[in-house]
Amino acid sequence: MDHGSNMEQEFKYRAFISYSHADEEWAKWLHKSLETYKVPKRLVGRETQFGPVPARLAPVFRDRDELATATSLGEILTAALEQSACQLVICSRKSARSRWVNEEIKTFKRLGKAHRIFAVIVDGEPHASANPATADEECFPPALILKMGPDGELTDEPTEPIAADLRPGKDGKLDVKLKLIAGMLGVGLDELKRRDAQRRHRQMMYLAAASVAGMAITSTLAGAAWIARNEAE
Repeated sequence: MDHGSNMEQEFKYRAFISYSHADEEWAKWLHKSLETYKVPKRLVGRETQFGPVPARLAPVFRDRDELATATSLGEILTAALEQSACQLVICSRKSARSRWVNEEIKTFKRLGKAHRIFAVIVDGEPHASANPATADEECFPPALILKMGPDGELTDEPTEPIAADLRPGKDGKLDVKLKLIAGMLGVGLDELKRRDAQRRHRQMMYLAAASVAGMAITSTLAGAAWIARNEAE
């Protein structure tokens, strides 16, 4: 598959969020954070390995039917995975044991897009399954940490997922969001952070200027009212 500049035509969705229902609140947060994010103007249109940088990251595919009774992923989900430029996997003890999250990762890897999978850790421990004593703490689904063979089946060969960490005391929400966006866009994290900080600084300056202007208008009006009252008296 060509990962060049025809990404726009190739993919209907910027990302597909895979998650366990236990982590639905995190999935909602991630979905909203990405869809409402405006890419810094100076980056828009730049050619990257994943095509030109878009102005927005919408749409992102999140909703999925209750899969407990299904016997396969289903046409809608399979089509959405095919039509997604990236896969974002919310990793927790629950999702590590979710058959469907694992199937979604396998399906995405079989499409030749293993390098476009990004993990978001919300609880548990990465690679805890390597030790039987801590296996219950594992947050990575098996398909995320094993390479896929040419036959489309998982091998025993380990692979290290690209991960951002939302656990307390780790990356923090803003850094997690920017880490994922940098990966999705194919731009450097430092540059994205710098551009984002500059944009925020400009917004703060505009707000400050607007509030000073507002205060000046208020003072002028108050002064005019005082003069008018004195004249009336």
